[in-house]
Amino acid sequence: MRKKGNTVLAGLIICLLLVFLAAAGKLFGAYLKYQKGDVSYEKLQEYVQEPEEEESPEPEKEKEEPQSRYLEIDFAGLKAVNPDVIAWIQIPALDISYPVVQGKDNAYYLHHLFSGESNINGSIFVDCHNQPDFTDQNTIVYGHNMKNGSMFGTLDKYQDQELFEQHPEFYLYLPGKILKYQIFSCYAGRTGSEGYRYHFPEKEDFQIFLDMVSSYGDYDTGTELSVTDRIVTLSTCVNSRRNYRYLVHGKLSSEIITEE
Repeated sequence: MRKKGNTVLAGLIICLLLVFLAAAGKLFGAYLKYQKGDVSYEKLQEYVQEPEEEESPEPEKEKEEPQSRYLEIDFAGLKAVNPDVIAWIQIPALDISYPVVQGKDNAYYLHHLFSGESNINGSIFVDCHNQPDFTDQNTIVYGHNMKNGSMFGTLDKYQDQELFEQHPEFYLYLPGKILKYQIFSCYAGRTGSEGYRYHFPEKEDFQIFLDMVSSYGDYDTGTELSVTDRIVTLSTCVNSRRNYRYLVHGKLSSEIITEE
């Protein structure tokens, strides 16, 4: 009887051990995929030159925002790796700095790195229905909310109004120019909601859109908007709410011409 009981106990222990090993293996596999994606994007930093640190300028010169403050992107080098590259996004407050691609559909880059390898990190990509030069009234940029904070994994930190007040901007680098955007609304919205609209037949339609997405904001940014504005919408998943996405809307505030 005791021998039979020991056998059952041993079998139970073995089953529990197998379950533990399977779970550990799954976690380790996910870790390796995360790491592979991170390493792949770290290698792309060789195509980016950070601005040199300078002494604090005088107050009156601070407003001029000298070009030396911005990144320098080797688009020729990036296009040699992936011709789908159209821009580079930088969100200084969140340490987000990645190439931006645009595919023939909105499915491929959900699961493929900039290099073309299949990976859960995917890429930062523009909606396939948008113009690649960000001239649409609303251009949508997607990125995964990765648990390790990579890609758009920190985008929802803009729920914090203090962060917005200190860092209310993000940048898109294109060949020959830099686009600076002023954030005007941040919130969690349903998948496919009004914030994802990109076509506006009439000016009135766009005004309704601006009023609506502004009203959704977690807080009042005080940003003035008009129907002549060009908007970029950043979108990522909300891990705790399956059918929701976190959106950050920004309006084009300035365009800096650079040397290609």
